[in-house]
Amino acid sequence: MRDEHQSKQNQVLFALLRESLTEDAVPCGDVAAGEGHNCDYARLIDQATKHGVLPLICDPLERLPVPEDLLQQARKRAQMTVRQNYRLLFLSRYLLAELHKRQIPTVLLKGMGTASYYPVPELRKSGDVDLLLLDPERVQEAGECLKALGCTVEEWQPALHHVVFGYQAGERRIEIELHTMLAEPFDDARINQLLTRQVPQLPPHVVQAETIGVTLPVLDTAYHAYELLLHMLQHFLRAGFGLKLLCDWVVFWNRGADETQKTLYLALVREAGIKKFSDLVTLACVDNLGLRPEAVAFMEPDQTLSADAFMAEIMEAEEFGKSSRDRMVALRGSGVTDYVREFHHQMHLNYPKAGKVWLLWPVLWCLTLGRFLINNHTVRKTSLSAILKKAGQRGDLMKKLELFREER
Repeated sequence: MRDEHQSKQNQVLFALLRESLTEDAVPCGDVAAGEGHNCDYARLIDQATKHGVLPLICDPLERLPVPEDLLQQARKRAQMTVRQNYRLLFLSRYLLAELHKRQIPTVLLKGMGTASYYPVPELRKSGDVDLLLLDPERVQEAGECLKALGCTVEEWQPALHHVVFGYQAGERRIEIELHTMLAEPFDDARINQLLTRQVPQLPPHVVQAETIGVTLPVLDTAYHAYELLLHMLQHFLRAGFGLKLLCDWVVFWNRGADETQKTLYLALVREAGIKKFSDLVTLACVDNLGLRPEAVAFMEPDQTLSADAFMAEIMEAEEFGKSSRDRMVALRGSGVTDYVREFHHQMHLNYPKAGKVWLLWPVLWCLTLGRFLINNHTVRKTSLSAILKKAGQRGDLMKKLELFREER
């Protein structure tokens, strides 16, 4: 009974999102009167909050029999999101303009650039500013520029391929990530080499996008979609991601694209070996969130893929995969080699500099295992067996995607 009730609640949430994201969706009131007449709106709002999409459904919620106190909660969340997005928008413009003055080629990734595709851009929840440096050799120079503008280097630096800065905007501290690749390294040498080679090819693919009256440099349609897909895959291979990133996919492709950009997008995902992951994301969005089939017909998605199983994984994960302590990674299979490969990858993530020296690997493996076990016990308060079991279950889904196998 609980699964049935949860399913109805999901259907109401999907209907609310379809109405918010698309112009031709079935009015959510009709769905609520059918599938969700017994909807627990408190749980629905909690679920939308955990997926980072509550501001998006604030307006259609007003037309449903939602208690006033819950509506007030949704309105407050929407107002906070709008204020934060204006901070991010003007900070992004400021930083990019100053980098441009110094002739340091940089574009905005995701964030307010992606928000421009939404009917109401201010309601797309964002938390930080992601900048991609198109000349990775100038990362130190770009970092000095950001520091001169009031940004400070954060003590915690998770990788060598982006530098994390902080910027104090009133009472809020905004995180700024300066990237030198379209995505953080995966556990596959070929895809990482490909991502490194692609950055110098990007300058001809920079376009200007207008968001809430502000023009920002972003990547063109094909590379923007490629960037969004890599971001989703990166999160999925870790703890997972929720509905917000799928909403990005819906509004992005529903806007339409010319044939040249469609052809380039397919070439990019096939070369990277992530076409099936693209298909899975697309099918889930068509089935649930209002992505128009005709807008993505050019992809010819593999209909044998299980969008239902993938959507169940998305709903379980929530926004950043923090729904449960045993969600850490998704293996690319469920065999012993898949566990070993992921463990070695985690070693490189934990020790990016020392990991380049292969003579240190045995020591780093021991340190990685020690950190892993201590964190499980003291921070996540879960067991090694629970994490391995969850990783293996998610690996069964990933195995079907044949990730990083280049299509020819």
